[in-house]
Amino acid sequence: MNAFGRKGPRLTNLLERAQSFTAQDGAGAAPAAPQTLPLDLIVPNPRQPRRHFDPQQLQDLAVSIAERGVLQPIMVRPSGERFEIVFGERRYRASRLAGRREIPVIVQAVSDEEFEVIATLENLQRADLNRFEEVTGKLTLLARTLSLDVQDVPAHLKQMRANPQAHPEDVQVAEQLFAQLGGEQWVSFVVNGLPVLSLKEPMRAAVERGELAYSKALLIARAPAALHAELVAEAIAQGWTQAEVRAQIRARQSSSPAASGPATSGDTLRELRRQLSPARLAALPEKQRARAERLMAELGQLLS
Repeated sequence: MNAFGRKGPRLTNLLERAQSFTAQDGAGAAPAAPQTLPLDLIVPNPRQPRRHFDPQQLQDLAVSIAERGVLQPIMVRPSGERFEIVFGERRYRASRLAGRREIPVIVQAVSDEEFEVIATLENLQRADLNRFEEVTGKLTLLARTLSLDVQDVPAHLKQMRANPQAHPEDVQVAEQLFAQLGGEQWVSFVVNGLPVLSLKEPMRAAVERGELAYSKALLIARAPAALHAELVAEAIAQGWTQAEVRAQIRARQSSSPAASGPATSGDTLRELRRQLSPARLAALPEKQRARAERLMAELGQLLS
């Protein structure tokens, strides 16, 4: 049985239906007939894919709503005696800040499957989407279309990349999903997107909050751990470019014996130990895996 015939509806049907709902939130979509509901009858999505709402942006939107009202209705679905937000939580929060008691809504009965996909698709269309949210959103869609748990998707994608012939149907599913989403291909997502999940604090939190670009967080992550906190704080405060981040890392490594001496070697060894797991090696393409095994053998001979 192929991936389309597993647990859920066909990928194309599910995405097309979800996209038809999210299109109602765009200025160019055909107008829907909203109704007005009290804010007290509306509850946020407990599985909201958006992890961070910028306080200043919320305040700015609240000022606009106080002056002009909510220009685009939010979408909700019936949930017992209340209504659960499908998309539009930022407008809901800003309306509360503005002191509004009601909000225009589109009430749409959607299944749990559609609910998850619609919320994720709407989040992926945000202009201020950060890389962490993008990666987790795409993993959610992949989990749904491949009928896997979200936490199992990264390892499965790596296996697909290492040996696509063993997973032809899942490769087809991934190709189709990423074609419909637009932008990067699934192989590029594996190589360039999945590493965001391995970011450590404080880089990860800064990326999640949208305060630090993923590319800058990766540069800081390669610096000695002793420098991470100050580099993250100053990169955010000073608005450093990537070139400035690189320059600051070089300057601090050269001027700090603690950072450029044994600690650097220790950090490197710890990172190698973390990465050299049997599962990680097994997921590598055959040529890379063979080379890694040769290098490990050479290192063992040098240290013996």
